[in-house]
Amino acid sequence: MISRHLRTIATLAAPFKMPVERVTGQWLGSTEAALLLFAGSPETAGFIASALMRIERRESVGRLGTPLTIRGQEFGKFCTGADLVVAEVPPFWRFVLPATMRFRIPAWVSQEIRAPNGSEIVLPAALRKEVLRHTRRENYEVEYSTDEGDIRRFYSGLYRPYVCSRFGVGAVLVDEPMFLEVARGMTLAMLRAGDDWIAGMLFRQQGTTLALGWFGSTSMPPRNGASEVLDTQVIEHAVSAGARRIVLGHSRPSLADGVVRYKSRFGAIIRPTRFPQRVIGIEARRSSPALAAALNTARLVSFTRGRQEVLELPFSESLSADSPETSPST
Repeated sequence: MISRHLRTIATLAAPFKMPVERVTGQWLGSTEAALLLFAGSPETAGFIASALMRIERRESVGRLGTPLTIRGQEFGKFCTGADLVVAEVPPFWRFVLPATMRFRIPAWVSQEIRAPNGSEIVLPAALRKEVLRHTRRENYEVEYSTDEGDIRRFYSGLYRPYVCSRFGVGAVLVDEPMFLEVARGMTLAMLRAGDDWIAGMLFRQQGTTLALGWFGSTSMPPRNGASEVLDTQVIEHAVSAGARRIVLGHSRPSLADGVVRYKSRFGAIIRPTRFPQRVIGIEARRSSPALAAALNTARLVSFTRGRQEVLELPFSESLSADSPETSPST
C-alpha cells in the first residue's frame, strides 16, 4: 500500500522523458488535412488525436529529455509545419508550458453521483427500465465475490483482454501485481448469463461512498446491456447499504467522449479529481475553420476555481493569437 502511494505521489513530477509523435489525418467533420504534434504519453496522444481527427498515421519523431525542453529549439523544430501542438506534463511542471498554450485541460476528470440533501440516490427511470429489459432477455444474474482466485481469473480472462481489445495502442493497462494490490479489500461483481461468466467489475464501499473500479468482459463490445446491468446492480446494492456518493471513476476530459456520455446516463456529473492530474496544453498554430470545428465538437473540459468550462474556439482565430473562449458548463 505504501509503495503504491509513493508511486502515485511520484506522478506529480514524473516521468521526465517525453515521447514526441507526429499524427496526420483529417479533422473530424472535414476533408481538410490535419497535422498534430504531441509531446507526452502515447495514451494521451491517442485520446487527443482520436477526439479531433480521422487518424491516418502516427509517427514517433523523437523524445524530450525533460519537460523543460518544451521551451527549447529542439521541440520548436519538431513543431515545424504542425497545425496543432499539444504537450502533456506532470502537475509540478505545468509552469513550463509556453504562454501560447493558453488552453489547459487535465488529463483525467472524475464523474460522480451525489444524493440530494436528505434523500437517497435514485437512478433515472429510463435507465432502470432498460436494465430490467436486458436482465430478462439475457437471463442476467449478478454474484459477488472477494476470493483472490476469482479476482485473478477476472484479470487474466476478462479485464486484460477487454482493455487491450477496446483501446489498442492507447490502452492504459495495469499490470497484474499492481492490479492485485489495488484490488485487495475490493469486491468483485460477476455478471452471469446462465452458467457463463461474461463480465465483471471491482468496487469498494467505505461508509457512504461507493467507488467503482475496473471493468472487464469476455467480448468486445460487451454483451448487450452488460455494463448497464452491472453498474446499476452494484450502485443500487450500495445505496441500500447507505451509500450517498458514487464515484464512477476517471474519464477523459471531453463531453463528447463515449465513456463520459455513458456515465452521464446514470446522472453522473464531472468534477476535478482529488489527486492532481497531468496537464495538457493546447496551441493552434494556424487559423482554420475545420480545426476550430473539430476542437469545439470535442467539447474539451477544464476547471477554473472548481468551475467547469468548455473550450469554444472562434472559427476566425487561433489559440495562440488570443485566449480561447470558454463557456461555463454544468
